[in-house]
Amino acid sequence: MKRLVADTGPVLHLHEAGALHLLPLAGEIFLPPLVAAELRPRISALPKWAKVQALSSTAQARALEWRRAGLLHVGEAEALALARESKSDWFLTDDAAARLMAESLNVEVHGSIGVVLWAAVNRLVKKSEAEAFLIGLEKSSLWMSLKVRIEARAALEKLFA
Repeated sequence: MKRLVADTGPVLHLHEAGALHLLPLAGEIFLPPLVAAELRPRISALPKWAKVQALSSTAQARALEWRRAGLLHVGEAEALALARESKSDWFLTDDAAARLMAESLNVEVHGSIGVVLWAAVNRLVKKSEAEAFLIGLEKSSLWMSLKVRIEARAALEKLFA
C-alpha cells in the first residue's frame, strides 16, 4: 500500500468536490498536525483514515528553514518535510511552490486533479463520475487555469477512449 502525505489543499478541495473518498483508495494518508489543525474548521471531522503524524525535530527544523526563506507556507512546509522524512510514495499538494520544491527534492508529487485521474486510470470511478469530480474541483476553492482544465478533461477523454 502506498504511503501518501498531504498538505491542506488536496484534502480540502477533494472534500469540496465530493471526491474525498478517493484518497484512501490510493494508500495510507498521513497529515502533519498543523495540516490537521488547518482542516478542522473547514471539514466538520477529519476522516477516520487520515493519520496525523508528528514531525521529528529534524523535519521541523527543515520546514522552519523553508518557511523563513519564504519558499513555502507553514502547512506545505510541514507536509513536505514529513513526506521526505517518512519516504512517502506521494506528496499531495495543489500549491505550485510546494510542487516545485518537491520535484526539486525528487519527491513524487500529485494534486487533486491527479488523484481523480489516478482513480480513473485504475478504473475505480466511471468516466461520468470522474467528469463530475473534475467539475466539482472547478467549483471548489481550488484555482485552476483554463489550460489545466482543458488538459485534465483531455486526459480523461484519452483514458476512456
